[in-house]
Amino acid sequence: MSVRVVSEVQKIDSTINDVYAFLSDFSKIGAMVEMARKMGVEQKIAGLEDKIENVRTTSDTCVCLVKGLGEMGVKIVEREEPKLIKIEGDGSVPFELQMWIQLLDNGPYDTRMRITLEVNLNMMLKMMLKGKLEKGINQLAEGLSKIPYGMLRAGAL
Repeated sequence: MSVRVVSEVQKIDSTINDVYAFLSDFSKIGAMVEMARKMGVEQKIAGLEDKIENVRTTSDTCVCLVKGLGEMGVKIVEREEPKLIKIEGDGSVPFELQMWIQLLDNGPYDTRMRITLEVNLNMMLKMMLKGKLEKGINQLAEGLSKIPYGMLRAGAL
């Protein structure tokens, strides 16, 4: 049974090209995660340091160890510059997963972002997890909206 959750639209104070360039390349995200770890910032990220470790990235893939669940990964399967990034599970996730990051240029240094997540879960898991997925996708969107994309332009990481 398919569950679809859509984040609230977030405003990002960066150009759409800077946001797209960063989010469409998992290796840049991986470099930022590693830099945050070295600086001790991950301890401020809602307990994630206790749940996720050993993050490995390429430009198209992101794999990590999720405590209690094992190794999981996602891959970018479609890019439509500068407005869409489509992500799917890489086969190691125990359910079908698709996520779309949609970007809209709303003016100079005003990019709007919405994330849609669709997962196939059985009825029991759907009832147990739908609220957590809604909360999680909104937290992800809010977190991504706070990244200083302009400062992370090519070469900054």
